[in-house]
Amino acid sequence: MKSSLLVAAFILLLGRCTNSFAPKKLTDADGLTIRTGTSAGMCVGYCVFDYELNGTSLTLTQRPNGVSPTLATKTCQSTISQADLRELLASIDLDNFYKQPAILGCPDCADGGAEYIELQLGEQKHRVTFQYGQTIPGSEALVDKLRAHRAALKECT
Repeated sequence: MKSSLLVAAFILLLGRCTNSFAPKKLTDADGLTIRTGTSAGMCVGYCVFDYELNGTSLTLTQRPNGVSPTLATKTCQSTISQADLRELLASIDLDNFYKQPAILGCPDCADGGAEYIELQLGEQKHRVTFQYGQTIPGSEALVDKLRAHRAALKECT
């Protein structure tokens, strides 16, 4: 009897282990917040652009850096379609993303600018910052889709 229980427990654990290696794909945006943006250290004017995506709601906050302290922070909102949201979610591999280091390369070195993507699912949050125009290995589709959404809402008026 004990050996039967041990075999059953082993099979259950083995089945659970094999499933954990499959990439986690998202099909629902519930609880997921995506933050992305760009910044440039040697810039005058609005130099920091932060985007937050919750479901289909996209919020842009643009701020000046310390060089232009007289400019006020601006915030505006837009939406993306359900189809765009589904495509965006399908491009996310959580396992790969969470394995990436917080900083890739040398963001904003030699005044090249920086980009970041942050995924927050519940209490689990991870941000990857990388050189402007570069990408995150294994997350190229996500980077491209987020860049397209940033381009569509380029600035607040």
